[in-house]
Order: sequence, then C-alpha cells, then structure tokens
Amino acid sequence: GRAAALLDARSSLSDDDLAANAAVILFGGIETSEGATANAFSHLLTEPEHWAALQTDRSLIPTAVEESLRLEPAAANVDRYATVDVDLYDASIRAGDSVIVSLAGANRDPDVFDEPDRFRLDRPNVRQHTAFALGPHACLGIHIARAQTSAAISALLELDKVTLDPRRSQPPRGLVFRKPPAVTATWTRP
Repeated sequence: GRAAALLDARSSLSDDDLAANAAVILFGGIETSEGATANAFSHLLTEPEHWAALQTDRSLIPTAVEESLRLEPAAANVDRYATVDVDLYDASIRAGDSVIVSLAGANRDPDVFDEPDRFRLDRPNVRQHTAFALGPHACLGIHIARAQTSAAISALLELDKVTLDPRRSQPPRGLVFRKPPAVTATWTRP
C-alpha cells in the first residue's frame, strides 16, 4: 500500500529531490493558505450581502470557502507533463511535453458552473472545483487549507462593522499564485 510506495520513493529520490519536494510542500502551503484567506476576505467584503449572509448563518462558511477557492484559486496554474500524445484544438501535445494547466480556467467552465464569474453562496456543485488539483497530484494540504480559511473567516465574523477599504484594497494579482497584495478593512471590537 502507501507505506510501501513511500519506502520505494525514499530509495529512488536523491537528497536534492527530497529537498526540492520539501520546499514545494513548505512554501506552497504558506503561499496558498495565505492566498486562499486573502481571496476569501476580498470576495466576502467586496459584496456586503455575502458578508451579511455569513453573519446571519455561519453554517455558510464552508460554502463561502469553497466558492472563493473556485472563483479565485490561490494557485491558478500548475505544471504537468503529458503522459500520452493528444491533439487539443490546434495544438499537438506529445507524451513528455510540459503543459500548464489552468485551474482558474477550469473553475470558470460555464458547462460545469452556472454564472461562473459570479460569487454565489447557493452554488449546488461548489465542491466540483479544481482549486486543489485532482487525482494523484491533488494538494496534500487540502484539509488544512480549508480549516485555516474557515477559522480566519470565523475570527473575522467576531468583529463588528467590518468594512473593506476600497481605496487601499486591490484585486488579486499573479500568474501562478494569485492573491490581492492587500485586503484593507476597518472594524470595531464588540
């Protein structure tokens, strides 16, 4: 099973490979968790009706997290290698070719999501997004990322009169890792 696969991997990876994988896990987890939280805050505070809905019904927090991940995944693109030859539209991709997969684009597929460019707390298929990739390359931190973002939203909901400062807040940026450079808000303590 998995233990045998890990032992096989340990014997086939060089020290440099192990260090590179550890760096991806460490830094990828920091950057994407921060991005997921910043993107969620931005979505929720940009449209006050969503924030009000969460204040009224905290059971919507998991849906808000998933919808934010779908609409603006913290990791917008991932690199992969083709395993088979394929012709896709006008492009011929051969086994072994490097390809960039747009998770952000897949998450806005109108054949999968109604109103794909709109943040909706009532989206029935919200967990069909690809923000964490899929299959054997799915993000190892999927559960902790969801928990961290949910906890951050819950903490923000404890404050009174949270308002986004539109003059100092900016939309998400970045080609691979996407997040706003700042989400500036004001609030009062209860």
